[in-house]
Amino acid sequence: MRRSLLLLLTLLAVAGCSYRVQGEPVAAPPPPLAIATPRKTAGVDPCGLVTEKDLKPIGTLQVQPAPRKEMPNSCLFSLKESAYVLVAVPYRSFDESKNIQKKGQEVETSKHATWLSCGQQEKDMVCTATIAVTRTESLLVAIGMSGATEAKARDALEPIGQQALKRMPTA
Repeated sequence: MRRSLLLLLTLLAVAGCSYRVQGEPVAAPPPPLAIATPRKTAGVDPCGLVTEKDLKPIGTLQVQPAPRKEMPNSCLFSLKESAYVLVAVPYRSFDESKNIQKKGQEVETSKHATWLSCGQQEKDMVCTATIAVTRTESLLVAIGMSGATEAKARDALEPIGQQALKRMPTA
């Protein structure tokens, strides 16, 4: 009798530990993204987000800023000093840039999550900042400087990104 009772209790304990989960697994939500002030991207003119005053520490405009046909919603600022700044809005999400630019790093621009990536392209040091303005869209600010170090290009890019973000309308 005692053995039967022990066997019954063991079976009940084991049976109570097994169950089936119904349905398919659901992906966890993405971690929160630092976006101090969400911004509108629709109808924003990327050529209006950067001024000659913003560019003055780097150089002077060689030609009037102009949209780039090969990159939608963009504007190129070419400078006499062998440098350029490219702005694009709306641009891909912060997460997409993070997945594509594996060697980049997460920083903040005016309390907005920013994916910063720098690298040598021919004779130019190029740094790009993908600044999150919503969960799915960003502001891209890039700089290319001939003969510059990564630190110099990164330092020149930061205030331009801050000013461009400040000029975007709030959502």
